[in-house]
Amino acid sequence: MSELQIGLLVLGVAVIALVYGFNVFQEWRFRKKTRQSFARSHPDVLLDVPKNNVRDGVKADRLEPVLVRDAPELDDDEPLPSLDDEPAPARHEPVTLTLPPEEEDDIAEGRDFDNADHQALVVSLLDPSLDFIAEVAFAEPHELATLPRFNVAKRVQIIGRTEKGLWKPAEALPGQRYKQLNIALQQVDRGGAVTEQELDSFCQQVARFADEHDAAVKLPHRQQKIVAARELDRFCADVDVLVGINVVPHSPLEGTRLRSFAESAGFTLEPDGAFHYLADSGNTLYSLVSADQVPFSLHTLLDRQFPAFTLLFDVPRVAGGVEVFDRAVEFAKRMAVEFDAELVDDNRRVLSDAGLARIRDQLVHIYGSMDDRGIAPGSVAALRLFA
Repeated sequence: MSELQIGLLVLGVAVIALVYGFNVFQEWRFRKKTRQSFARSHPDVLLDVPKNNVRDGVKADRLEPVLVRDAPELDDDEPLPSLDDEPAPARHEPVTLTLPPEEEDDIAEGRDFDNADHQALVVSLLDPSLDFIAEVAFAEPHELATLPRFNVAKRVQIIGRTEKGLWKPAEALPGQRYKQLNIALQQVDRGGAVTEQELDSFCQQVARFADEHDAAVKLPHRQQKIVAARELDRFCADVDVLVGINVVPHSPLEGTRLRSFAESAGFTLEPDGAFHYLADSGNTLYSLVSADQVPFSLHTLLDRQFPAFTLLFDVPRVAGGVEVFDRAVEFAKRMAVEFDAELVDDNRRVLSDAGLARIRDQLVHIYGSMDDRGIAPGSVAALRLFA
């Protein structure tokens, strides 16, 4: 190999390394910006009571419940904006919608709905206060070969209006033709608010889909939706609280004894490795986990002893609010009596009735704020925002 060839080879390797390094730098800068935009902190207002703020997915370090402020809502019905050029990076695929069985039966049997029923169904599936909803109207009734997919970080849901005027979760089925699709990007979840880059990317992807299928697109005003999403995210961050009550026996407890006690109290062992106490709807009211993070399973419960447990209460996701918290506290006290245990905080300080009462008072404020905001604890909106 000649010196010229060697030199060209070295130069090519250097160029590739430079491009790779630049891409790594760009990715690092984007992640840094994202972390900064999602960062948040909350002041402690109670004793060191076990509680966890879970909006950033960090469930190990528990903080304190906080009071919240109400803020005005914005009008989302705005004209179509222009599209920008840069898409946001992909994170995950969209999810699909489901209807209650009785509504699916109505649609399958072709029963008619009047206009009010149409609108009620649309509102029950997509929510303008939570979603950025793109309306895609086809020039002619259109059959979908496949459902459109969108590379965005937030949840995407799609409903369609059929030739008969029925709204239903969109499906790619032979002979099923739609006049319109409503494609909704959820603006806020426990990862934070949607970013401008993510929203721009979503709008571009919707526009490309519409162009490919000879359809017109109507979008809300993006800047106002961004402002509304950030304000909603601030509110959600203030009420997104996970209360934990640690139960510490004086000696480690056999898993078989724990299982017998939990099941007799109505708990069910779920695949996530925790015992869950469920409402009639199937939603969790509170759960019981091992304090050392060892998942419960039939095997571990049979062979292990556990030094401590934590009863968890996911505040915004529980319908019934303070009353359910009272039941959780009562169960924790029953555990303490049954297993010769103490109720303690994360620093192993004993939780007194006065300390638990102060948590309860804070929950009253949190639930009042959620009701004032129109996001009832345990409602569909709350379950979506705090998933």
